[in-house]
Amino acid sequence: YGAPGVEFMGLHEENNTVMQIHFIPDQCQLVTLLDDNSLHLWSLKQHSGASELREEHRFTLKGPPGSPPSATQITAVLPHSSREVLYLGTESGNIFVVELPAFTVLEDRTITSEAVLQRVPEDYCNRRSCELVEALREHPKNPDQILIGYSRGLIVLWDLQNNKVTHHFLGSQQLENLYWQRDGSKFISCHYDGSYTQWPVSSDNRQPEPLENLVPYGQKLVSVNLGWSFLSASMNLVSAEFDDPSAMVVLAEEELVVIDLKTAGWPAVHPPYLASLHCSAITCSHHVSNIPLKLLSSSFQVLVMELNDEDAEHVVDHAEADLLQDQEGYRWKGHEKLKTRDGAVRFEAGFQPFVLVQCQPPAVVTSLALHSEWKLVAFGTSHGFGLFDHQQKRLVFVKCTLHPSDQLALEGPLSRVKSLKKSLRQSFRRIRRSRVSTRKRRGGSGNASEVQEANAKFDQDALQEMELAPVQRKIEARSAEDSFTGFVRTLYFADTFLRDSSRHCPSLWAGTNGGTVYAFCLRVPPAERRMDEPVRAEQAKEIQLMHRAPVVGILVLDGRSTPLPEPLEVAHDLSKSPDMQGSHQLLVVSEEQFKVFTLPKVSSKLKLKLTALEGCRVRKVTVANFGSCKTDDYSENDLAVLTNLGDIQIISLPFLKLQIRYPCIRKEDVSGIASCVFTKYGQGFYLISPSEFERFSLSTKWLVEPRCIVD
Repeated sequence: YGAPGVEFMGLHEENNTVMQIHFIPDQCQLVTLLDDNSLHLWSLKQHSGASELREEHRFTLKGPPGSPPSATQITAVLPHSSREVLYLGTESGNIFVVELPAFTVLEDRTITSEAVLQRVPEDYCNRRSCELVEALREHPKNPDQILIGYSRGLIVLWDLQNNKVTHHFLGSQQLENLYWQRDGSKFISCHYDGSYTQWPVSSDNRQPEPLENLVPYGQKLVSVNLGWSFLSASMNLVSAEFDDPSAMVVLAEEELVVIDLKTAGWPAVHPPYLASLHCSAITCSHHVSNIPLKLLSSSFQVLVMELNDEDAEHVVDHAEADLLQDQEGYRWKGHEKLKTRDGAVRFEAGFQPFVLVQCQPPAVVTSLALHSEWKLVAFGTSHGFGLFDHQQKRLVFVKCTLHPSDQLALEGPLSRVKSLKKSLRQSFRRIRRSRVSTRKRRGGSGNASEVQEANAKFDQDALQEMELAPVQRKIEARSAEDSFTGFVRTLYFADTFLRDSSRHCPSLWAGTNGGTVYAFCLRVPPAERRMDEPVRAEQAKEIQLMHRAPVVGILVLDGRSTPLPEPLEVAHDLSKSPDMQGSHQLLVVSEEQFKVFTLPKVSSKLKLKLTALEGCRVRKVTVANFGSCKTDDYSENDLAVLTNLGDIQIISLPFLKLQIRYPCIRKEDVSGIASCVFTKYGQGFYLISPSEFERFSLSTKWLVEPRCIVD
């Protein structure tokens, strides 16, 4: 990484942690070491007008037959300045030499721990073994000498030409690292207890004594709060033959810190991003397009908030939404609701919360929708959904979506663990029902012995078939008794034709885990009476999908088959006004199929059975606008769909035709698939670690791949 927009990335085929990275001097090449003990050689090469980081070779160091894994477990890597070989220190204390670029092991040049100990005093050898190689450093003036540091404190200077130890240094502390002074007359050893020692290297072979044993920077100590982390930095002492450092870069476990050594007090340099890269795992994300510049000038927080240019102190109003509506037979077994703070609270300038809505029971909020023009916010949990008027600070309505069998939804956050056995039983039942129905379609169920044999075979391979289910099963009707059917997956506001074809009105739509869609007509008073009259809601429609798959998306298309614009976009000239003359259509997306209904009758028009045809299930869906890369006069709206297999499919609107399919995320990367979020213009993000996003683009107009060249 360099300046903004300068980036080269390589992705290992192996799903292993990168432990070390080392540049090959002057070669535009680097070597990576993974936690599976494999080495990989990467090169920057030009291709199609840009430089790409490509993997050239891979290699795993192997020991003699019968040797333990520690014999070849790599702990230190030294690329030699000759650019021809790598020196590999191991847990056994041996140092292997491999030739580049083919990673050929040069066995006759191996530096064994036995050869090293021949020149070390016998009493020291009896007290301490070499143990693992902690550090390897080439002599800055003589490439035929390397410094070898072992974990228990022994350090030797090895002559590569004569294959012998020329100097040995007997340390008493556990070694962490080694650094040469640039003229080669001294080096510094860093130790586990935070101290470091300066060692002279004499031209005669006298046994050297340490010059001094110091705490870093000796007379000056600055405390930097870095959490639990390990630090590694090259210490630059103030003298003529050393650099005059201006900053120190510290790689901690959770962040990258740069300390200004030129300014009094050694303050940390502010990074060019809003928060530490790894300060906390990202758990939820949402992309917002067309942000006004005034809004951008205020890392954003999420709650029901308003924008204030000045600090303020006020009471946060509180409202409660009882989603169970005092229904009999339901009892919440989870935690109690959080207690609210009494009195005024002071907030800094920016977004300031002004109202808090607490759901009862206090379960996880599973979906949210905000309509900033109508001043309404909708919220959903595993028990139901509700509508809140944040201008009047009043609850409009709540709707309980629990099925009588949804007792698990009342057992709190641990209910998913408790329901594992039930989920397995239900999966087994579905597989068994599928087999029975298949036999019936083929004609006849067979005699008793055939049934017993089939059941026995079922018990043997049922679990294996469950693993294959996402790419084999066809759409089947799910039982209403499946757990969490009332779980609200999606909420959607739309101004459309819900009662009749002559009048449109505001509406709220909700989709559940059990394949149910609820539609409510809303009456929002005009602006001049907005504070005087209440918002009213009345249920107008209820749709039950036959296959009862979870509803993951709801969308209304206008008379031009264009998705309705977001709130306030038309008022700010960010979008065209919707066509309210022609008939509207409703698109309901479940995990297994897409279905288009006419409005206001809500009659089925066409559908696409994704699971039955493609063998996959929908995880995320959005409408994306794809503009032409050649002209600004043409664009089209399509559905961007992420499946459980990690591929992205582009489906046309309103005819639901598959346009193209892209492999994007590995199907084994469950967290990456779950975290994916799309933008309105054909781009997307997903987590490649708990706190790092990968960005991708589906549109030829908006390319996100950096096109950089290294000469």
